[in-house]
Amino acid sequence: MIPKECKRLIEVDFPIAEVSKQSAREKSIRHGHPSTLHLWWARRPLAACRSVLLGLIFPDPCDPHCPEEFKTNARKALRGLPIKVSKDDEGLRQSLLDFIAAFSDWDRSSESIWLEASRKLVKAAYPEETPLVVDPFAGGGSIPLEALRVGCDAFASDLNPVAGLIMKTLLEDIPRDGPGLTDELKKIGKKIKEKAETELKEYYPAYSDGSKPITYLWARTVRCESPNCGVEIPLIRSLWLCRKAKRKKALRTKVVRPKGQPPRVELEIFGPTSDTQVAVGTINRAKATCLCCGSVLLPERVRAQLSAQKGGADAIFDAKGNRIGGARMTAVVTLKSGEKGRHYRLPVAADYEAVRRAQEQVAEILAQWERGGKLGPCPVPDEPLPSIGTLGFRVQRYGMLEWGDLFTARQKIGNDVLCN
Repeated sequence: MIPKECKRLIEVDFPIAEVSKQSAREKSIRHGHPSTLHLWWARRPLAACRSVLLGLIFPDPCDPHCPEEFKTNARKALRGLPIKVSKDDEGLRQSLLDFIAAFSDWDRSSESIWLEASRKLVKAAYPEETPLVVDPFAGGGSIPLEALRVGCDAFASDLNPVAGLIMKTLLEDIPRDGPGLTDELKKIGKKIKEKAETELKEYYPAYSDGSKPITYLWARTVRCESPNCGVEIPLIRSLWLCRKAKRKKALRTKVVRPKGQPPRVELEIFGPTSDTQVAVGTINRAKATCLCCGSVLLPERVRAQLSAQKGGADAIFDAKGNRIGGARMTAVVTLKSGEKGRHYRLPVAADYEAVRRAQEQVAEILAQWERGGKLGPCPVPDEPLPSIGTLGFRVQRYGMLEWGDLFTARQKIGNDVLCN
């Protein structure tokens, strides 16, 4: 065991330039990298975690309290590697720093010769018992993963259940099941997909021409506040739908002024032959531009109108099922059997009808929960959002004050199906 008085290697030196270089390189690595399991929002680079752990575990060979047994076993562990190993203590210190720098390279991190050397070095520092690495805020699991790989024991936890699931898969299921886990996940994923498609079929209807919707494009809306206007403004940042060279598709707006009725904005899908044919969007820096009269709605007025709609993410219907406000569907992306590529079409009445049914179903789910004495958590997340500014949350300015306000009715139905 390393005496408490003995300094750790990271306290006297660390190959920060090389480790930083390899940490930055990891961002562009996708094939086989654990980050592809789930794009966790604050994942730490494996190179940095691995290197810092080793720097904390290895004692400084130049420290007078460093055991001679460690120095002897460390030199043995480094044999066979392309690293110069000296007999003096300063030379061994440099050898360990060179090892950490070289081992931070992603290409070497899974090679057996380097992994085995790292485990021998950890064993040399802790010959009597395996060191335990504890990470109570582990997130995507980078630190405990590298701790296990270099031969330590690890205890990891996180308040976020998504992080817990990622870590369970990364640290337990994959090491236990290996390649067989992929086949099992595919089978389970197929079952979940089939169940979801069956139970959500009425909310995402296919069409008589055999096309299947895969994406619904929406825009929040506000009303122009200029006198004698009041037209509905769809808040669209870009009118482009697809910018691929041979499949360009975009939206085109048109203001219709029917006699005796208020004006309205209609949308059309077309294939532009040049980028100049596609107009700019209607929203920029939270300012909305009216397509009818050209007046600009200031950010505070945009926020005020969206706040009255609790964010405006869902459509609003009247008693007869007609959309009268809220979010507006701008296009539907579909796939057709036997045809390659995506197709784009304007929404039809059936698309809005599916949304209206989803809203009615959500209301029924909540009514059943209330009639049942509100046992268990609310089926629609009704917990308040954190204070504005917490972890970057700014949606409270737009009237979204509960977690459920972040989701549309169909998303809430989907969550309910998947959870059950």
